Amino acid sequence: MKRLLLLISVILCLASCHKPKDKVVAQVYYHKLYLSELQDNMPTGLSSEDSTILAQHYIDNWIKEQLILHEAEQKLSLREKNFDKQLEEYRNNLLVNAYYDKLVSDTSVFKVSEKEMEEFTKTFDKRYAVDKEIVKLNYVKLTQGSSLIEPVKAILFDEAQRVENKPKLEKMLGDSVEYLVDDETWLYLEDIQNEVSFSIRSDVADHHQYIEKDAGGYHYLMVILDYKNKRSVNETNEEQAAARMMLLNQRRAQFIEKHVDELYQKALKQGAIIQ
Repeated sequence: MKRLLLLISVILCLASCHKPKDKVVAQVYYHKLYLSELQDNMPTGLSSEDSTILAQHYIDNWIKEQLILHEAEQKLSLREKNFDKQLEEYRNNLLVNAYYDKLVSDTSVFKVSEKEMEEFTKTFDKRYAVDKEIVKLNYVKLTQGSSLIEPVKAILFDEAQRVENKPKLEKMLGDSVEYLVDDETWLYLEDIQNEVSFSIRSDVADHHQYIEKDAGGYHYLMVILDYKNKRSVNETNEEQAAARMMLLNQRRAQFIEKHVDELYQKALKQGAIIQ
């Protein structure tokens, strides 16, 4: 604990004094973790005690990661470590997607009339009606008495902190606990219910945003973001917007496909394609 308190004192001192020289807080073989990197990955607005706990947790995870990376470097052959092809494919995918985004950036080209929306939602309604209760949520499962409970709760149960510090929260949790902090994915409520040893259906249905429970030797922290029961997807403004977005995405995909075909035909005429 004395080492941790000293670490936090150094962090606070450097943050306030702006000393130019960076300090090494951990080292694994020739890899070094600098104080500035630790500071960059610490959530803001926490108490000194919580910051101390999170700092040590981050350092521990960093050390484990560096040990695995070092072992991989030693045990894998040059061929096994050669990712040139994958990196080239990844770069090509990024370039193509960036170009597609630029092609369809002018949204005025893809206007959708109310009549088109009406026709589309008739099909959309039949294909995408919710057949079970679904939910969007963030949740963390910790052991009871875990030192992470309070610092995680401070971030998770504060909307501004939760959004701003989500990447740091994921790093803090690492692979030592079970968690989900994806805001966009719909999950079946019954699947979530099967993962926990207590009932959450009434809390979710009653729109309780924050849930904190001890059960089965674990401490659960949950943030309910959205919930839908079995009904037509065409009943709310949000679902109307989702249908409109789906139609717009179809339009964009057709536009891109047509553009690519035009490029192909042009290249054929110019003799740029040889088969």
